[in-house]
This record gives sequence, structure tokens and C-alpha cells, in this order.
Amino acid sequence: MKILILLILGIIFVSCSTEQRNVNEQKDISNMISSDFSDQLASMGADYLNYLEVKLVKIPIKNYEYLDKIFTRIVSNNEIFFGNSERPHFYFIQEEIPFFFSLPNSQFYFSTGLFQKYLKSEELFIAVLANEIIKSKRNIYEKKMSIPLGCNNLEKMIKLTRVSVNLRAQLNEWSYLVLKRSGYDASVILNWIQVQNRNVLDFSLLLGDTTSISKEEHLFKSFMAKEGVKTSERKTNEANSSKEFYQLVKNIVRRE
Repeated sequence: MKILILLILGIIFVSCSTEQRNVNEQKDISNMISSDFSDQLASMGADYLNYLEVKLVKIPIKNYEYLDKIFTRIVSNNEIFFGNSERPHFYFIQEEIPFFFSLPNSQFYFSTGLFQKYLKSEELFIAVLANEIIKSKRNIYEKKMSIPLGCNNLEKMIKLTRVSVNLRAQLNEWSYLVLKRSGYDASVILNWIQVQNRNVLDFSLLLGDTTSISKEEHLFKSFMAKEGVKTSERKTNEANSSKEFYQLVKNIVRRE
């Protein structure tokens, strides 16, 4: 009887050890896939910029210094959330379609059409950038593995970096807290969501499901209500935009 009990206990121990080992292996595989995906996604930026239809807008060094200053202010005021900082890379694409996206390793992409049509104030731009900084530095991308073919056009890049409405809602909440800690008016995030909602057809490529933006607005209003912030729309104050911002926009939307 004792031998039988010992035998059963031995089987249970071996089974539990094997199960725990399998769990650990699965965790390691999950981490490896996550790292591989992040590296692969980051590398696609170069392929996109080399795509024949992509026309990169060159801007003066002073504009990049201005962008670096905003990036550093946001990251340095949220060090625990972001961790170590790396040098950001900003790319402005000659394209009428309003779009923006980010890739891992602090790569940020914006179209000239986005600035020409919608980013009329510095605070709106900062709201968009803050969201993308979080996506890039926290690797908030859904795992849509893609075989690199060396021809990453805009539609493919947007599809790879697009996230669900629930993830966008979480990003908006984080952006609100990050901007608040950085000394910016975080309520502008609602304005940006409403800009997209009013012009949903222009942002259909970014959103994928155009009906999701209404849900995103509702979720953020609920969050702001919990934070004790009034959710009535306020106008963005273009007059408070810095000369550096206007110089940036001028150089981005200029016609060759």
C-alpha cells in the first residue's frame, strides 16, 4: 500500500514538474515572439521609406531640435512609465491623405496632409505625438506577423500598426496621464478624437472600422468624467502655438 502511494505521488510530482516546465517554455516562446515581432516591425520602416511612391519631406535641423525637445519633455516627465530614452526619428511624408503611425524604437511618421488639414495647433500635434510615443516605447502593436517583401506601402504599414478600439481607449487614458504629468493640457485628447469623428471618411484608412471612433469618444468621455473633468468640447487655442511649431508646419506643407 505504501509503495502504491509513493508511486502515485511520484507520478503527480513528475506531471506537475513537466506541466510547470511547459508553462515556462510557453512564456519564453511568447517573449521571443514578442521581441521578434518588435524587431521585424521596426525594420519595416526603412523598407517603407524606400518604397517608390514615398516622398520624404526634408526639414531643417532646427525643426528636429524642436521635435526632440517635445519628445524629451514627455519622456523625462514619465521616466517610470517609459524607461530609458532613445533618440527619436521623425519622418514627414508628402501625401494628401491624413495619416500618422509609429514603429518601435521611437520612429514617428506623419503625412503633410495631416498638418495641412487638421493639425492647426501645437496642442493637437502634441496629443497625437504623445499617443504614438506610448505605442512605440511600450510596443503596443497587435501581433500581425508579416513576411518582409521589401515593398511596404502605406496601406500595409497602417494595417500592421493599427490597433483595436479597446487598445486605443487604453492609449488615450495613458496619453491623458502622460501629458498631464508633462505640464500639457491633457483634455485636448478629446478634441483630437472629435476631429477624427467629424471627419471619419478622411481617417478611414487609420481607423479601419469607421464606426469605432464613436465608441472611442464615448469611452474617453467616461474616463474623463471619472477624472472629474468636464467633457464638453473646447476649442484648441491656435494663438498659444509656438513660433517653432508654425515654422515646422511651414516647412512640412511647403510645395516644392
